[in-house]
Amino acid sequence: MSNVPFKRRNVFINKAFQARIIVGVFLLILLSGLCSAALIFWITGSDLQAQSQTAHANIVNAWDRLGLSIFIGNVVAIVIAGTLAVFAALYASHKIAGPLYRFERLCEQVGDGDLEVLVSLREKDQLQELGLAFAGMIDKLRTRQSEQQAIVAKIDTQIEELKRDQNITGHQLSELNELARLIKQL
Repeated sequence: MSNVPFKRRNVFINKAFQARIIVGVFLLILLSGLCSAALIFWITGSDLQAQSQTAHANIVNAWDRLGLSIFIGNVVAIVIAGTLAVFAALYASHKIAGPLYRFERLCEQVGDGDLEVLVSLREKDQLQELGLAFAGMIDKLRTRQSEQQAIVAKIDTQIEELKRDQNITGHQLSELNELARLIKQL
C-alpha cells in the first residue's frame, strides 16, 4: 500500500452544484459593491451637490463627509453581504451536510447488521447518486445474506442427515456436532 496521499485531478466534480455556489458567492460580492455604492451616493449625493453649488465650497469638509460616508457605506454593505453569505452558506452546506449525516447513521445501522434500512434523501439534496449507490449496495448485501442463509440451512440439513447415519463413529459424531455448533454461530 502506498503512503502517497491521493490528489484529486479534477476540481469540478459536480459542475452544476459547484457552479451554483460560485455564482451565488459572486452575486453576493456584487451585491456588496452595489450596496456600498448606493449608500455612498445616498449619504453624500445631496450634500456634495449642495456644496458644489455654493461659492464657498469647503473641500476639507466635503472630504471629511465623503470619508465618513465611504466608511459607513462599506460597513453597512459588509454587514448585509456577510449576513446573506452566512445564510447562503448555511443553506448550501445543509444540502450536503444533511445527506452526509444521514449516510453516517445508515452506515452505523448497516454496520450493526440492519439491512432493512431505507435510503431516502430529500428531493433537492445533493449526493442523490451516492444515495442510489448506497441503496444498491444494501440490496446486494440483502441478496448475499439470504443466499448465505440458504446455504447454511442446506449445510445444517446435510449435517443432520449425516448424524443419522448408522455407520458413523463417535469421533465423527462429535466432529459433526462441532460443525453444527459453528454453523449456528453464522
